[in-house]
Amino acid sequence: MMNVAKYAAVVLAAIGLYIAGYFTLVYYGLLAANTRLMPTVCQLEERSCKTVLSTKYARVFGVPNSLLGVLYYLAVMLVVTGGFTAAPISVALIAVAWFTVALGLVLAYALFFIIRIPCPLCLTGHTINLALAILLISVLG
Repeated sequence: MMNVAKYAAVVLAAIGLYIAGYFTLVYYGLLAANTRLMPTVCQLEERSCKTVLSTKYARVFGVPNSLLGVLYYLAVMLVVTGGFTAAPISVALIAVAWFTVALGLVLAYALFFIIRIPCPLCLTGHTINLALAILLISVLG
């Protein structure tokens, strides 16, 4: 049976996966930014979302942040539910989790002070990443 921290990590990773998947599909032009798949409060106008996704801040190592997010959230769910607690895997995932938090701080700064587009989904993703980093220490540490 999963304990509360593991359950919370899986739920947060699933929400993060949904958001990252949405951004990935919008990034590649496979989904409209203003789709009804997102709650109205989270939607950006088509122009604003495309602006956020077209900046240099939307990519790390030339890969869309959202695509990396999809891989990250899948890894979190796999490791947490699969019981992969071997030290190298745990340490690596916790390190990646805290890297996402650091990157999120840079991206949040860029959202507020450089591109000046409030993005509720982006901020939700950054908040999820912080919560996951804390939870993963409890679950895997």
